[in-house]
Amino acid sequence: MTKLKLPRFPPRKARKTPTLINFMVRWLDRFQFLSTPIPAKSPFTMKGRLKLLLLTALDRTSISRKARDLRELHLPIPSGEATLAWLRTNSVEEITLSQQIGFLKFLESLPENFQSARKQGMLLAIDFHTDPNYARTVSPYICKGKKKASTHKFYQYITVIWINAPEPITLGVQLVPTKHSVFKTAQNLLMPLLTQERIVGILADGSFYNWDFIKWLVSEQVFFIIRGRVNSGVKPLVQKHKEKLLQKGDALIVNYKLNKGHTRERFPVKLALCQEGTRVIALVVPTTCNLSGKKIALLYRRRFTIETYYRQMHRFQIFSCSQNPTLRFILVLIAFWLCNFWAYFKSPIHILKSASRRCRADFVYSANDFCEFIVTSWHQALFRRQEEFSRR
Repeated sequence: MTKLKLPRFPPRKARKTPTLINFMVRWLDRFQFLSTPIPAKSPFTMKGRLKLLLLTALDRTSISRKARDLRELHLPIPSGEATLAWLRTNSVEEITLSQQIGFLKFLESLPENFQSARKQGMLLAIDFHTDPNYARTVSPYICKGKKKASTHKFYQYITVIWINAPEPITLGVQLVPTKHSVFKTAQNLLMPLLTQERIVGILADGSFYNWDFIKWLVSEQVFFIIRGRVNSGVKPLVQKHKEKLLQKGDALIVNYKLNKGHTRERFPVKLALCQEGTRVIALVVPTTCNLSGKKIALLYRRRFTIETYYRQMHRFQIFSCSQNPTLRFILVLIAFWLCNFWAYFKSPIHILKSASRRCRADFVYSANDFCEFIVTSWHQALFRRQEEFSRR
């Protein structure tokens, strides 16, 4: 009988998280521990999904209280699935047909309450962020562009979030190359949604206060609320009504003509002057908007309640993974040991480097943490069974 020659664990060069992840993927793929955890028509390979799963488990927030609740409820809301459908694009202009089909299949696979929310219309929020942690974590899945030349090198992204869904999910994340403008990138992200879905509104911050972007939204007949910048044209209006608005706490709508740079080309819009603490902000809306100033401010506040999903890596869930509890237990156990191995081998390296940040002691999960995770999941499963029995 020939013995199976297992690969040495951990490998000699396993000093970084991606190396450990790639090693485990090769090891599981070689001995075929995973049969068919994903459908054959999925736009992502088994290795890609497994990398994402291990990447999620290795993150220190993956075994947090909120992540436990999400896993126990078995929520089929895979924001990572939709996000990666966009991250796989080769460039800003090219979104291949297969990726669009995979993205539409993802929307069709959502539960019934999401389908009813789609029929009522999607309220989207656009965010422009430069998060180095997010870029470093999901960089294997992103078509890399030119890094920003600064002391802290990071990538720039545009994120599209579906706000009025039963649970807000990320619909798109796109890297912003230096050769393209923010308007061009946002246009390519939103165009498939505008053509395929019913969009009731788009909320954006001051980073999208752009003449071309606003005119394009008006031409597409899409309602929007964009926070305006207090420039030479808006500042006199704010100073004129500031005292009145701060005293009464009211909102005022005025007509305004948006200028395109230093040219004479103008475009008519409406400004909703609203109170925000001790300041007065200007929200740009189309001229066809019939909402009151308070209603516009209240609607725009929904954007502030967004939990930044690009900073919550436990949100990347795999909805098409196997439902076998034994297989799920094995994957969690592997991720648990990977996390501890990574922390164990990373700690001596940081001790040798005096200028680097040392490995935190609370990062290493003990066996009690793992047992607590299993016991909590077991109790939650029994509670659900008891609820089903009581309903009968």
